[in-house]
Amino acid sequence: MTSPTSAPRPRWQDELAAVLENFVVHRNHVVDFDRAGLAACRRGLSKKPMDVPAMFQYIAPVSLAVPPHWGPQAQEHVEAAVHYTLALYAFHQQSQDQRMHHAFGNRRGTSVGRAAGRLHQALKSTSPEGVDRRFLAAATADSVEEVVGHLRALVPQLRQHAIPLDYLALAADLESWPDPERRARIRRRWGLDYRWVPSTKEDQDDTAATDR
Repeated sequence: MTSPTSAPRPRWQDELAAVLENFVVHRNHVVDFDRAGLAACRRGLSKKPMDVPAMFQYIAPVSLAVPPHWGPQAQEHVEAAVHYTLALYAFHQQSQDQRMHHAFGNRRGTSVGRAAGRLHQALKSTSPEGVDRRFLAAATADSVEEVVGHLRALVPQLRQHAIPLDYLALAADLESWPDPERRARIRRRWGLDYRWVPSTKEDQDDTAATDR
């Protein structure tokens, strides 16, 4: 029996993928990052969506890709998701030479649950309980702002242990978060990913892979 074909992702996600890719620059055959752009996006951590003019250039092409028939509320949800995603990514990428965005579309994406699970394993011999608390708080949050607040506490630890996150997948999850039914599905997926343990060498290699 063949698997059903996955539905194509919305165009706004394609635009966001391009924005995330453009933060990576190549200088003299060496991979570097748009440090000024990332610094501008980090300012969004303490601001509301569309309150940081320096981020408009990154959010605008994504927002304009939202179909008009989705309505203004859907567009606001996309703008909020992109704002917080870029702010968290910029915070995660700070002072890192490796890419902390694990590209969307790999065999098993690096969701919040999976990244937090890897962090739990990294801290297993010391203090994984703090990761448990922060992840549970993020997963059970009712608002996007609350989710982001808890993720902001997790990201420095992910950065310290060089654990990447699929920021395109995060944006899709944050855009869906205001809808209770979609939020419930995301919580289930994050929870399963958090407790997922690689059972084969191939799985272990997949969790360790980063997009460079």
